Amino acid sequence: MTGSWTGYTLPTSPTGYDELLDGFEWQIPGEYNIAAVALEGDPEAVALRHLPDRGSNAAVSDTVRTVTYGELASASAAVAIRLAADGVTPGDRVAVCLPQCPEQVVLHLAAYRLGAVVVPVSMLLGDASLEHQLTHADVSALFVDEQRWTSADLDELQETVSTVTVRVDADSSPLGGLTRFASDRSGGTTPPMARTAPDDPALVLYTSGTSSEPKGVVQGHQYLLGSMPGYHCWFDRFEPETAEATRAWTPSEWAWAGALFDVVFPTLAVGGTVVSSVRRRGFDPERALDVVETQGVTHAFLPPTALRKLREGAAVSEEQTASLSVIMSGGEPLPNSVATWAEETLDVTVNEAYGQTEANALAGEAQGVYPGTDDGLGRPYPGHDLAVIDDDGTPLPAGEVGEIAVARPDPVVMKGYLDDPHATQAVLGEEWLRTGDLGRFGPDGVLEHLGRADELVVSSGYRISPLEVESVLTDHPSVAAALVRGEPDPERGQRVVASVVLVDEGSGDEVLEDRLRSAVADRLGPHKKPHAVEFVTELPTTRTGKTDRSKD
Repeated sequence: MTGSWTGYTLPTSPTGYDELLDGFEWQIPGEYNIAAVALEGDPEAVALRHLPDRGSNAAVSDTVRTVTYGELASASAAVAIRLAADGVTPGDRVAVCLPQCPEQVVLHLAAYRLGAVVVPVSMLLGDASLEHQLTHADVSALFVDEQRWTSADLDELQETVSTVTVRVDADSSPLGGLTRFASDRSGGTTPPMARTAPDDPALVLYTSGTSSEPKGVVQGHQYLLGSMPGYHCWFDRFEPETAEATRAWTPSEWAWAGALFDVVFPTLAVGGTVVSSVRRRGFDPERALDVVETQGVTHAFLPPTALRKLREGAAVSEEQTASLSVIMSGGEPLPNSVATWAEETLDVTVNEAYGQTEANALAGEAQGVYPGTDDGLGRPYPGHDLAVIDDDGTPLPAGEVGEIAVARPDPVVMKGYLDDPHATQAVLGEEWLRTGDLGRFGPDGVLEHLGRADELVVSSGYRISPLEVESVLTDHPSVAAALVRGEPDPERGQRVVASVVLVDEGSGDEVLEDRLRSAVADRLGPHKKPHAVEFVTELPTTRTGKTDRSKD
């Protein structure tokens, strides 16, 4: 049986990969707006379930805020009235710098209602980076967390950008910290839902900058549409009734495309419940388990780094994860050892997925439909035609290494980089979006990700993928995480060097170093073994928690 969703059809109970593909079809409408799709749920059903900031307001610190779909529609309409009264028009850019909270969702939906463009901004950015992104995006308005703004030194910015500080969880109403803003001009008429085309601009999403300076990725409203097949697959939610029962959560910051379009808006689009929790510090394993247990989280997006920290820093009980059935993990490679630990200890299915800010939710596992794999990412999700191509754009046969590319047209592919035509032309052609990632397809159609093309280590003429070497290192029981890079070498051009975090800090010695180097040589060949292994206490990370490969 095939189910119909807004913009596509999908089998309701697929039993294999071929059946999944055969039952899928894009049915992209002439008009598509993220807010309209996100607000289709039952008006009385709970859309948002939020754990307030425990340090911000004692009156609500121990009270869960719930917002129904009907309340979410009313709240976003009230804010849209005020935005329109303040002169926000279609195409204007509205920046949002808030932690996870209902106020952020309301602002997104209010802007989309008007046809405005949202610029999510990380709470973790320093003042200089924050000012750069806001200036580069040429925003008309900024909604910023009160605590974050108090610590900022950006007086000049306020002179050019209309700035509204938001006290998250100021009250327990659906509007929360936006109540005063929305009530200042409450006499206006609710503007109609903007009649946006699927590819009309909706977002400027800044990349996390793991290997270069962040770029502003312009995505249309159809970015949500293009993300939906992957969401159904990795969370195993194909029937409307089961989808509506979803309680989804991620610890990742909502300024990241992976959080917004792997969890927040897809969950709203299927009528489920989004769980949120204010976090102003690093990932806390015990806090994460508390959120899952007390809020009955059924599905979660946990990046590999978060799973690793759970393994290292928390004593997990069956009661804490009893509600949890599926974890999707992505954003960086997921070591097999970490995935196995999560499945056995948390008693969940772990599906790894692959995508980019430029093109989200492209491929991965869906173990409720087809078998998972230890040797690759998984298969392309329905609606996305992927290939491994050579420098000329010609698809390569299975087994050959090339650049992963996405065939166009595809609703999840970006419109381009903001004000950067050169960078856009370098990756976005008439036929393909070049991802900049290396990969190869196996004979069974499974895609293997081999890292960024610009991160290859070329040693004595051999092209070495850092991810291949890292995968071997993290399979060793003593290794918690690894980062492999190339260093200049006068004879080889480059040599392979590894930084390794151990499960038991302080246990690194020459014997273990030799064993790790031998493990790589045995599995991948002696030309790929690290010249040196450095034992470190932690790896550098980006604001999204991914390993930062731009730092040595």
